[in-house]
Amino acid sequence: MFLQVLCVVIALQTPVRGIVGKEAPTLRDVAWIHTNNDVTPTIKKGMVNYLFFFQSWCPGCHSHGFPTLKKMKKEFPEVNFIAIQTVFEGFSTNTKERALADVISFGLDIPVGHDGASGTPSPLMRTYRSGGTPWTVLIDKQGIVRFNGFQLQVKQGEDLLNMLIDEPAYELLPSNRGGQELVGTKLKKPAFGESSAPLTLYRWWTDTCPHCQASLPALELLRKKYKNRGLNVVGVYHPKPPSKTITKEEVATLANARQFNGEVVIDGDWSQLKKWWLKSGKRPATSFSILIDKEGIVRFVHPGPVLFPSEEKQFAQENNDFQLLDKSIDALLPPIKTKMQTGE
Repeated sequence: MFLQVLCVVIALQTPVRGIVGKEAPTLRDVAWIHTNNDVTPTIKKGMVNYLFFFQSWCPGCHSHGFPTLKKMKKEFPEVNFIAIQTVFEGFSTNTKERALADVISFGLDIPVGHDGASGTPSPLMRTYRSGGTPWTVLIDKQGIVRFNGFQLQVKQGEDLLNMLIDEPAYELLPSNRGGQELVGTKLKKPAFGESSAPLTLYRWWTDTCPHCQASLPALELLRKKYKNRGLNVVGVYHPKPPSKTITKEEVATLANARQFNGEVVIDGDWSQLKKWWLKSGKRPATSFSILIDKEGIVRFVHPGPVLFPSEEKQFAQENNDFQLLDKSIDALLPPIKTKMQTGE
């Protein structure tokens, strides 16, 4: 019982743990005890990653952490599995040798690392905000943490890994662009109605914004390109000031004048903008775009204020942002079935 308390003591000190929805930190400072083919273990983009943080003397690691890890490794050979001893106590006992022996005792041939030394508790625990050990982290193909916690039940693990494996790989914006922590999280349905489309792209805009005027034609390009594959593009008008009264017909006219002919809705008091965007962090603009699947999961975030295709060097970032969004939509939407595939 004493050791079990020690294993989770950190969790009792801070009520909020983990970094779900954020980009997974690198493993660059880990001391590697065992690697596969002498290749330095790393979080691999384009693959699903399973990190297991443990301590040799942790009872929970041996009773359920390692057994679950072993079962997942057997069932999902396409996943990148890594075990790391994150030591924050018992430094003389939780040694590198013990860590490797534990992993081998469960018949696991996976990379094994050691992090933490006497007087220097595991830095990796701080970057991942783990609550102690055992701590399991599931990372998607984009490098975003989708699950972390003390106990990953077998059925839960199977469902999560199957879901993450089935998700297509595509590139996100860098984490420093803002809002990327929302990717992979589930949002509550918007006040102006939930979309039944496989994928919906929402863009907040207003008629006094030059960045919006430059971006709306680009959204129209995406709408036309992918409408037959199920993309729904919604232009969310947020008037400035928020109290300004305007009709949907007037908004549609404003959108058409800016070369956008898709669906328009009004966020008159900015309430939805605040819920999904402004209240969740420091934001560079109100005119942002967010791509959401039919389950309400965020797949791509563009923090604004502008994106569009261009071959001019001065608009390299705007073009790159547009191309990444385009590629993410293409990856996430189902392909159009040919007549031969449908049997017609």
